[in-house]
Amino acid sequence: VIATREHANYANAFNFERTQQAESSAGISSPSDWITCRPYGKWCASNPAAIAIDCEMCETKDPVSGKVDNKALCRISVVNADNPTEVLLDTLVKPQWPVSDYRTWVNGISEKDLENVQFTLSHAQTFMAALCSEQTVVVGHAVHNDLLALRMVHHCVADTAMLFTHVDPNDGTPSLKNLAHGVLKQEMPDVHDSVND
Repeated sequence: VIATREHANYANAFNFERTQQAESSAGISSPSDWITCRPYGKWCASNPAAIAIDCEMCETKDPVSGKVDNKALCRISVVNADNPTEVLLDTLVKPQWPVSDYRTWVNGISEKDLENVQFTLSHAQTFMAALCSEQTVVVGHAVHNDLLALRMVHHCVADTAMLFTHVDPNDGTPSLKNLAHGVLKQEMPDVHDSVND
């Protein structure tokens, strides 16, 4: 968490206020659509101290205004970071607006997959608010993107995109696929699987 916060890009990537303002100005969301975790207390003492999340996003378009949401949540996976075989949540998510780009080539999710889904962003936010306190460590790769899709303000994060670097610092942030190969000696599939990620 400390190393993530010390990363040169942390303040920019985790600037939730800027995103809230931009989405509000664009008519995509309002500040009241965002959640913030409660302080740690008895209510969450038996919850995991750390979780790993990965979300898949698609592009949606408001049929009335034509406004576009490029980070609409369409799948969320949450695992217990202390016991990675324990999947706490893995579900498709029905976006608020009609999908204009499923991004199937990235996430494997098609129109047919989302056809009868009833689980919404609001359900995902309710789950996360019941699971996480402001001290829960949320682990992920470029996890700010997942938090943005969830519209969840959270700063207790361990972001693998900020914890590892390329041998050549000019190459930027290493991909999750490169990290899995270089650190774990495992190959990642070409299409994302958010539980695996």
